[in-house]
Amino acid sequence: MNPSLRQDILARLTRDYQAEERGPYLQKVQCPDCGKREAFINAESPWMLKCGRENNCGAQHHVKALFPELFDSWTERYDVPEQRAESGSPVADGYLRDGRGFDLERIRGWYTQESYWKPGIGGTATVRFALPGGAYWERLLDKPERFGKQKANFVGPYKGEWWQPPALTDADLVEAGEVWITEGIFDATAHYHHGKAAVSAMSCYNYPRVALARLADAAHAAGTARPTLVWALDSNRAGQNNTLKHVRRARAEGWECKAAQIPGGGKHDWNDAHQRGELTDEHYATYRHHGALLLAPSAMAKALLLYKRTERRECWFEYKRQIWWWKLDVDAFDRAVRAEGEDGGDQEQLNPAIRDAALEQAGSVKRICTCYPTALYYQANAVTDESWYYYRVEFPDGRAPVKNTFSGGQLASASEYKKRLLGVAPGAVWTGTSQQLDTLLQDQIGNIKTVETIDYIGYSKEHEAYVFGDLAVAGGKVVSINSEDYFELGPRKHLKTLSQSVILHLNPDRDAYSTAWTRQLLGAFGAKGVVATGYWLGSLLAEQIRAAQGSFPFLEIVGEAGAGKSTLIEFLWKLVGRRDYEGFDPSKATMPARSRNFAQVANLPVVLIESDRDQGDGAKQKQFDWDELKTAFNGRSIRARGVKSSGNETYEPPFRGSIVISQNAPVQAGEAIQTRICHLHFTREGQTRQTKELAEALEKAELEHVSQFALDVAKRESALLELINARSREYANRLTDDPEIKVLRIAKCHGQLMALLDCLGPEGLGLFDAQTIDQACGHVWQMARDRQQAINADHPLVAEFWEAVEYLEGLSEEPVLNHYGKNTDLIAINLKDFERRCADYKLRIPEVRELKRYLKSSKTRKYIDANRTVRSQIRLGNTSVKCWVFQA
Repeated sequence: MNPSLRQDILARLTRDYQAEERGPYLQKVQCPDCGKREAFINAESPWMLKCGRENNCGAQHHVKALFPELFDSWTERYDVPEQRAESGSPVADGYLRDGRGFDLERIRGWYTQESYWKPGIGGTATVRFALPGGAYWERLLDKPERFGKQKANFVGPYKGEWWQPPALTDADLVEAGEVWITEGIFDATAHYHHGKAAVSAMSCYNYPRVALARLADAAHAAGTARPTLVWALDSNRAGQNNTLKHVRRARAEGWECKAAQIPGGGKHDWNDAHQRGELTDEHYATYRHHGALLLAPSAMAKALLLYKRTERRECWFEYKRQIWWWKLDVDAFDRAVRAEGEDGGDQEQLNPAIRDAALEQAGSVKRICTCYPTALYYQANAVTDESWYYYRVEFPDGRAPVKNTFSGGQLASASEYKKRLLGVAPGAVWTGTSQQLDTLLQDQIGNIKTVETIDYIGYSKEHEAYVFGDLAVAGGKVVSINSEDYFELGPRKHLKTLSQSVILHLNPDRDAYSTAWTRQLLGAFGAKGVVATGYWLGSLLAEQIRAAQGSFPFLEIVGEAGAGKSTLIEFLWKLVGRRDYEGFDPSKATMPARSRNFAQVANLPVVLIESDRDQGDGAKQKQFDWDELKTAFNGRSIRARGVKSSGNETYEPPFRGSIVISQNAPVQAGEAIQTRICHLHFTREGQTRQTKELAEALEKAELEHVSQFALDVAKRESALLELINARSREYANRLTDDPEIKVLRIAKCHGQLMALLDCLGPEGLGLFDAQTIDQACGHVWQMARDRQQAINADHPLVAEFWEAVEYLEGLSEEPVLNHYGKNTDLIAINLKDFERRCADYKLRIPEVRELKRYLKSSKTRKYIDANRTVRSQIRLGNTSVKCWVFQA
């Protein structure tokens, strides 16, 4: 092993899995599967980590699967002077030895070290193998994830051919008696290391017609029989289907065919088995058995193969995507054996032909399910105490598989299982008994894996990962959802979301990303559009910002009708993969609906639209109270509800997103809410034909060309957070020094917003130039000043109250409402008197119940008391009256 690679592996095992070096082994290593510190690994050649709990776990992991980042940049590690001095192809040598586990002396001269370049991405070293006819295949070595799904490069035609080790001639293949046909070159090389004559078809879809004809000619020339073909393609569905197809064709052409399969559904290939030490004679016997099961011509033939290996008198098995049941009648078997003059006491001593005939006569197979349901994993929602088994149901007619959940109750009896199967899989019928179902479940879910779940979409703080529909981002890397509908983020780190309410479609293709939207947004909305975009970026990091800084501000986008608010917000949603959506109206939603809207996203905005109402619609206005949002500022729960149980449990989901308020009129709320809001005001002023065309271009923007924005932010999470945390405090201090800004919360919120703008500039994502960012920051500074002025002013209801008071007092030289009389430092007003006087003059006034909520926040005339007994100077007899008292 390369010394630097060995040191890196040992360091990672010590750091990530608490390994302790004890003699020739690292021991007390935390097992990636069971989590117990009972795994061990060879310290000199740390390739395979094995769990010592053989009965309860026994997992084995190659270090390449544990630390893939140590094996993705071969040039940096191997293209060094000392390596180049030893070999002319140091990178290819290192990859084949340390990355593939091959003995270089056995394969010397088979390959060359080359390079590959792709415009827009860059270059990489490759290891190249020559193919017949002048074609070649090369594997990309350095950070191959840069090239998307492309892991290798073919040049020239290879259809109908195969690659065979240069050390083997056609005569050698004939003499071997068996030729193993694999998919990849590395698979064939792995078999070659274990004494097999193996070739590579290069693809499971390529039938090597030309190469087989050449091999047949070589056998004819040697005067011997053709060798047996062992089809050893990958054990995924594509490999199995093509194995069956190729075997039928090869047998029709006169070849004797067998198959070999690694069990597990294609999780490991032959090169993996070589590196894991699983190509021994015992393992090969297992692989041949599974290959024979694949080629079984009938359900009975497959049942007999299973019985001969396991000797189970009753069992279920899958045949052509259906479930069958095998049962052996022992008495009938004994009668059949005795009828042939044999003693059936010891089956191993029987004549194989007699035994097979007796088994076929005494055994029976019966179809018990017209499809093939497979339990993939267990998933649970700990909050609601609900759990499910996630199933894949396959059909014999080749239809696309169906995936859905089965609850424990639906698996408890054959009748409930049958109902659920009929409900999720069209045409699927279970005809087996409850006993047969129990046996099936014991085999399928006895040691089933568990996938952790979240009930929202976006960022999971516990898993440090973003979940965006079919894509996730963890540790700066984009991970696609696997075929079983969950994300594999690392060992023992399997995650999926149960949420179906919010659907995001993100395009991972970086080449499709167009940043023309930045020019269009700036032209249509100016600095205000940039500020809104900065807040949207911050929404994708809201959880982390709150964790570091304690809070995250709200954004208010208000202004005249037709100012472009909806156009802007709908486009910003496209940046995170949500199409044709603006927000929801909290005044039209019930309390449970509102709470679910707030809880179903994390690190994404929750947009509240059109929640302002005219006074004439006061009934609806009362349904939503802006003070509900106070706790969302710090990421705490907005609403609690009881959990359906016999205990006292409650469910209080934290608020994980950000709040955006979009309406025509500013939010009318107390100072506590106002200081949490960054206010953006849009008008129709400055709108021209050009701005209209730019806004329309934003409306027409496709998700496929702009949704990469969300992935960029998620991938650069660490760097952006470092920038935000450094700049937020700096900007907040500057704002605090402004004599016009007195409330520290206003300075903090707007300082955070200015730091988010820096993330859009050259130091962050580079979407806008420095001058544009400076202008946007200047606008945020003015927003902070305006917010302070708004806080200094009275609430509109309070202002309307004092306007009415001043009007009524001005109608007479004598005091009308102030029970302290004129020329005093205090004002004492009885609200019933106020209502009566306003009614006398037909003045429209706020509802007194609503007014009382805000009078205590009066600033132009400071509130003192709401229940003071005052000897009236304006009533006859100077009677006492209860008054609201303010400073004059």
